[in-house]
Amino acid sequence: MKHSKRPEVKFRYAMNTYYLPRFTASDSDDRPTEYPVRLAANKPAPGGAPLIVKNVKVTFDLSALKGIATIDWVNKGYGCKRSGDSMTCAPGNINQGEGAEFTPFAVKVQPGAEKGPAGPLKITVTSANAPTVRHTTQLVVGAPVLTARQDKMLTEVKPDSELTLTPAFGNKGDTDVDDELVIVVKTEKATLRERYGNCRYDKATSPTKAVCTFSGPLPAGKAYETDGPITALVGKSARHGQISYSVYRAHDVLSTAEMLPGSAPRGTGAPLGLRPVDGSGSEFTDSAHWKAEMASDVLEFSTTEVHDPEASEVTIKGKVGQVVDVDVLSADGYQGATRLTLPEGVSLERHREGEPSELTACGYGEDKNGPVECPAPGMTMPVLRVRIDKRVEGAQGTISVVASDPKDPDQENNTAPINVEYLD
Repeated sequence: MKHSKRPEVKFRYAMNTYYLPRFTASDSDDRPTEYPVRLAANKPAPGGAPLIVKNVKVTFDLSALKGIATIDWVNKGYGCKRSGDSMTCAPGNINQGEGAEFTPFAVKVQPGAEKGPAGPLKITVTSANAPTVRHTTQLVVGAPVLTARQDKMLTEVKPDSELTLTPAFGNKGDTDVDDELVIVVKTEKATLRERYGNCRYDKATSPTKAVCTFSGPLPAGKAYETDGPITALVGKSARHGQISYSVYRAHDVLSTAEMLPGSAPRGTGAPLGLRPVDGSGSEFTDSAHWKAEMASDVLEFSTTEVHDPEASEVTIKGKVGQVVDVDVLSADGYQGATRLTLPEGVSLERHREGEPSELTACGYGEDKNGPVECPAPGMTMPVLRVRIDKRVEGAQGTISVVASDPKDPDQENNTAPINVEYLD
């Protein structure tokens, strides 16, 4: 959003098409369909103090829902009130550079409603000191259900090797997608090959994100896969990583952050095309919350480097007498449980009662005079909490991985030093 000397408010995201799924008595997932609103105030001018968009109100003309759907829920937390065919919500003040995101209502299609276009949902945003903004969403009774073919995790992948992924998606709903389709590809611990002319990449070399556009339609009951693979180069030191993709309707991508600017570099090769496949199988799955808007797949991989557990050097920083928390996670976070011998002059502090459960503290095992044990990272991240009792120049401890692997090619990196940096 542009900088401005006066406050403005815009839609950060507003649906262009709002699909209203029809349900039968046998449907297990017959929850009402939510309508999201995401507003954003413009950024303040450089050097200027942020202004406030005051008394923001959002009004919805719901007349097109008459006879086809009922309002199932109203968000009273945002001051939403309905009067006849109109609803007004009051998110209040929005500071420049900030936003407001909320779901004003949810709707449910009436039994027997005729499938197809149902009219416009008109939205008006007003405030005390910013221009009025309007948006129209087209209502459609019936909905596509986007699916993506799921890939199984790969193991024993060689670092610095190529991996390929062939995206595949379908529509298990009762309504065609007439829009263009967008596939957003992302990688972790790998980089993409820049090759397809209908794909834009986040970088000219070694990109980690691609946005590829395909012409529609995607009819109900049909599925396609790309006629060429997405190719990625696995990082030289990667242990674990992933290639993922999400498919969207082009004009209703849920987040602008998913997209790339028109100036982003394009592939120089032929465009990536589509070919039909059977999408009726159980490997084609939808997303839990945005069935008509997107579907995703993640191809996870682990490399042969997982057989080389490695401890990372740890530095304890603080003043004498200070209690500090130290991150003992290795560079890639997968070294498993660790065993520590603390430096001289440093003692272990216990987990404190009443602290949040997401904090997992390292502690002594059965031998209270033995080494400190830190659990492997999982849903919670291990934290080493210590007290710097006294200054001991040159004091050094050790951190070692607990697990052993018969395929470990380098056991010397299983142990690393723990240093102390005294702050004056």
